[in-house]
Amino acid sequence: MSGALILTGAPGAGKSSVLDALSTMLELERVPFGAVETEQLARGWPWLRASEWMPQLAAVIDLQRQLGRETFLVVATTETEQELRAVIDAVGADRTLVACLSAPPPLVACRVYEREPDEWPGKLALIEHARKLAEEIPSLPSIDFTLSTVDRDVHEVATEVRRLLASTGIVRAASRSLPS
Repeated sequence: MSGALILTGAPGAGKSSVLDALSTMLELERVPFGAVETEQLARGWPWLRASEWMPQLAAVIDLQRQLGRETFLVVATTETEQELRAVIDAVGADRTLVACLSAPPPLVACRVYEREPDEWPGKLALIEHARKLAEEIPSLPSIDFTLSTVDRDVHEVATEVRRLLASTGIVRAASRSLPS
């Protein structure tokens, strides 16, 4: 059976950082998985809309399945329920866990401000959009769990996600205790 984690949330919520930490955990445990950041499928000029990168996501997952992977970690800033459902469908796993990382609008704005280069012309628009999405994304109906990243170390959040993956049967329980 195939399984997937869809990690969503506003820009600046911590999705990429948690994916990196979770990937390291699973690698250390030798748990087979594939990881995809959908932002990389949209990146370029002009930025691709979800309807344009969604077929790419489905194709990448399909190619990885052909190589024997059955478990996937997918990061996607899904702005609407329709987009979130489209990501779930594109991944096409037997079991899917949708986890939303959340932080208040001022915090995601601060994180985006600190990470994006000042010379990037889209910086201010992204900051404002992140504020809006920080309020909207956590209320999407298909989200199974919402995890706050406020005052939490990335490894702590990744460990919580790892435990959720084990409790839902998407990945096996860790054979050794995970760091707290």
